[in-house]
Amino acid sequence: MKQLTINQLPQLPFDVAESVNQLRVNLGFCGKEIKAIMITSSTPDEGKSFVSVNLWQQMAHVGNRTLLIDCDLRNSEMRTRYGIGGDDKVLGLVHYLAGQVELDDIIYQTDVSGGFIIPVATHIANPSLLLEGERFEKLMAYCRDYFDYVIVDTPPLMNVADGLNIATHCDGTVLVVRSGVTSRRLVENSIQMLQKTSTPLLGTVLNRVNTSRKAYRYYYKRYYNKYGYYGGK
Repeated sequence: MKQLTINQLPQLPFDVAESVNQLRVNLGFCGKEIKAIMITSSTPDEGKSFVSVNLWQQMAHVGNRTLLIDCDLRNSEMRTRYGIGGDDKVLGLVHYLAGQVELDDIIYQTDVSGGFIIPVATHIANPSLLLEGERFEKLMAYCRDYFDYVIVDTPPLMNVADGLNIATHCDGTVLVVRSGVTSRRLVENSIQMLQKTSTPLLGTVLNRVNTSRKAYRYYYKRYYNKYGYYGGK
């Protein structure tokens, strides 16, 4: 299997790492049938790709064969943001959906033990027809059987219909919400849209919470002083 290196994985603060770990644990409680998990948001810049990458990494670290699929075919920044690259030309999801290569050509092993990835190697203006085709359905069925978990990072729901097309091939969705920015109405609209796909909403992630609040600082100080050792390298 071909390999890619992820050169810029973030070193998370203790509290953030524990929050991602809690998300991983909670998703495990959803049942063994929940394997393909879509991570999405209502609008851009809410942190869905950040949640996707770090959830994928933690799932792999605890011994799960975990695949990360970058499905933001129009505007993905994952490769540049996280320094994903290899020695050879990178082939991605668009190449497979367009019938140019086969599945084995786009699934890469990474330097994260147990972590695999299908990257976006080239963007496309209108991927809707490709995502609605048989090849994407075949890809999701194969990956669900071959991996313990499949994390699917999608475009925001309010921008394009791609996320809703992808949701129909997943076992559940996690909605990322940016604290203090995303309106209640947007969140409600996103949930209503997901309900139309009959894909379960597994939960929401409140991202970029203002940690300067007095109550949060008090809790974090006590918790970190007690358990901070485990947040080390």
